[in-house]
Amino acid sequence: MSHPVLKKFETTVFYILISVIVIYITIEVIELIYQFGKSLFSPDKNSSRLLITKEQTAQVLPVFFNILIAIELIDTFNVYIKEHSIKVQSILLIGLIAIGRKLLVLDIGHSEGIQNIGLAALIIALALGYYLLKRPEVNK
Repeated sequence: MSHPVLKKFETTVFYILISVIVIYITIEVIELIYQFGKSLFSPDKNSSRLLITKEQTAQVLPVFFNILIAIELIDTFNVYIKEHSIKVQSILLIGLIAIGRKLLVLDIGHSEGIQNIGLAALIIALALGYYLLKRPEVNK
């Protein structure tokens, strides 16, 4: 068993981290609404798109993915504090979301080939790991 002082410290750190993430999510939601509203109400006359240009989309989507990552982190923290274990599935999901975010902001045409191969290998590894954990045989 763990020492009561360490348990109290762990719980305190948990609540501090959760508070910081909640503040972060709040700020990111405000930023998302602002960026999305700005793109709707200040259309680019030179764009062939109706409402939001590709550049504006490139500003909005990463913020959306940041929010998803932060929400998954809260869920992971909650599971850890209750069960004292970290679910590998949650970590893989956070990794997949983070890579998805990275792909949205990455200019593949201007990145090095080895970087693209590394990202592809990382995506395959995370997706394969997630698939192996989610198989019906594993969950029984």
